[in-house]
Amino acid sequence: MLFNSAKARLSQIYFSYFTIIGVVSHYLGFYLDSLQLPATTIGSILAVMTIGRIIGPSTWAHLPWLKQNTHLRIQLGSLLALLFFCLLLFKQNTLFIYFALGGFAFFWSAVLPQIETLTQAKLKGNASAYSMVRLWGSISFILFVIIAGWSFEQYGVTYTIEYLTIALLIILLLNSLRLPQLKVSKKQRDTQPVKPFKQLLKQKHIIAFLVCSTLLQFSFAPYYGFFSIYMNDLGYSGYQTGMFISVGVLAEIIVFIYAGKIVKQFSLHHLIAFCLALTALRWLTLNLFAEQVLLLILIQIIHAFSYGLFHVCAQKFMHNEFSGEALAKGQAFYLSVSYGVGGALGAWCAGWGWHLIYDATYYFAAAFALIGAMVALMAKDATTR
Repeated sequence: MLFNSAKARLSQIYFSYFTIIGVVSHYLGFYLDSLQLPATTIGSILAVMTIGRIIGPSTWAHLPWLKQNTHLRIQLGSLLALLFFCLLLFKQNTLFIYFALGGFAFFWSAVLPQIETLTQAKLKGNASAYSMVRLWGSISFILFVIIAGWSFEQYGVTYTIEYLTIALLIILLLNSLRLPQLKVSKKQRDTQPVKPFKQLLKQKHIIAFLVCSTLLQFSFAPYYGFFSIYMNDLGYSGYQTGMFISVGVLAEIIVFIYAGKIVKQFSLHHLIAFCLALTALRWLTLNLFAEQVLLLILIQIIHAFSYGLFHVCAQKFMHNEFSGEALAKGQAFYLSVSYGVGGALGAWCAGWGWHLIYDATYYFAAAFALIGAMVALMAKDATTR
């Protein structure tokens, strides 16, 4: 009964989705390198995937023939992500690699905002319930980062990335067929606000939220792209680097457990500003004290707020400000702008920064996070209702 409850099924879809992130996000570069592709080709492939992540969520959310059918969006997106990834089995042709990973990134990134939309609608914006469901994604992420690393040693990079990811995508598809149904009465549909989606995006507090989210992801770029390189330069082993990353995700899981209570106690714009300010402190101290292990562990614990608490606040904000079909579009737009555009621009700038001003890159990341905190503090909080 517990396995089949609505919360259990939502937990299972998050678990299966983030297993794929655990495998692909950290190891895809190694996979492409193992295919003996030149660095320019690898960069181009990753750029194509970035474009897919930017346009995928919003495009998928606005398709008229999928209108108001969140379940079908998740199921069809999962199926197409699987089919495109299977094209990697024909990797002898570089064009197939572009096509496979570009299509995979497009549909796979389009699935997550639909999962978030369904979860928020089913849980009715309950931050405590959402946190307990979402933490299973973080658990699976850590688990499969470790499993993938072990699999590399046993079976090689190519086998692991291709067949393990395909197996996980099949599990994601199967879980998408078991999602809980939404029961919306005619009275509820009639009383839902009908303010146009574009009109919602013009509201100042929503613009401020999107700016904060984009600046946060922009500031994360040096961490996502160069943290392992930075640790190696400081003399840490790959195992130690993995442990430091795991500390951050474990702290994130703990915050997910308590995030619902935290959100009830404070206004969202104050919490968002707090998360961004702590993130600024994180990047500043990472540049100054990374050689001291105990301080580095404390710095990594801030990930609980930089990602975990901020994410819960963001989802609460989305549920408060968007409803009905606008929620699916809002989730897609939020991910496209913050993680897509913000992440892509941040990665590009971080690459140049790491090359030109190595010692100051995290200082600039801290500055952008601090600007985001100031924007959040200046924004009127329309989400305390």
